[in-house]
Amino acid sequence: MERERNGMGKGRTEYDSCGTQIFSVQPRSKNRSFFPTHKEWNLEEKMSTLVKEAYSNGNVAMSNGDVKPFKIFIGYDPKEDIAYEVCRHSLLKRSSIPIEITPIKQSELRERGIYWRERGKLESTEFSFSRFLTPHLANYEGWAMFVDCDFLYLGDIKELTNLIDDKYAVMCVHHDYTPKETTKMDGAVQTVYPRKNWSSMVLYNCGHPKNKTLKPEVVNSESGAFLHRFQWLDDDEIGEVPFVWNFLVGHNKVVEGDSSTVPKAIHYTLGGPWFEAWKDCEFGDLWLKELEEYKNDSQKTN
Repeated sequence: MERERNGMGKGRTEYDSCGTQIFSVQPRSKNRSFFPTHKEWNLEEKMSTLVKEAYSNGNVAMSNGDVKPFKIFIGYDPKEDIAYEVCRHSLLKRSSIPIEITPIKQSELRERGIYWRERGKLESTEFSFSRFLTPHLANYEGWAMFVDCDFLYLGDIKELTNLIDDKYAVMCVHHDYTPKETTKMDGAVQTVYPRKNWSSMVLYNCGHPKNKTLKPEVVNSESGAFLHRFQWLDDDEIGEVPFVWNFLVGHNKVVEGDSSTVPKAIHYTLGGPWFEAWKDCEFGDLWLKELEEYKNDSQKTN
């Protein structure tokens, strides 16, 4: 699977999608400020997207040692390729910690022999079930995040990782969501079930004994109810994070004067501006702005 990294350890090294080193920034001495000098900023045009994004957050703190990147798996569907690219861009742009992003592509999983399930009529995306392979793809080690591709990150993912509690097997937003619409996105059937949208953004404690249940054989055979309702877990093993990390467009609301309701990750669950029917959706302007930034950054690296 292709992976993309940004890094902030003793230095910064950028790799292409095949893992080949493209660019390296040497570490700073202890007596030097983190913030780049004027001369260093003049090098910016020589850096490609991932390295520049490592500098983008003014609150970045350098580590005194090598740090393993936080693994993020994004659901990928060919019909929503641009949604994936914008989601990835928004994560990299705002992250102040090293992250490693991997798209969950069904075609690649099938080639590797770890996904063979036939697609059902009610599966609105190619990653409806393959998302539950996240602990397996992370080698059942550490914490990792799965997120749908129709997200736009406005906050630093470090803030979310700071909420991680090892006593839980998974952590997510506990939505109470019953959509009124009968269709979504580009005409896909809207389904209603308990814990709907809980699985659209999940922090997995991949080394937790219960998550070892999610072997490829189980993900390929168990029901949607078993997987999307986290039925391999007890209720007290499912931790909760604030709804602003999975802010459902058309459902969640920003309360004026209440900063705790301002979204940190917008979820265009009904459909986003990459679909013609949803070009004018709420918060669509923010996604379109991110799209333009992604395009501009892509042109600079070509």
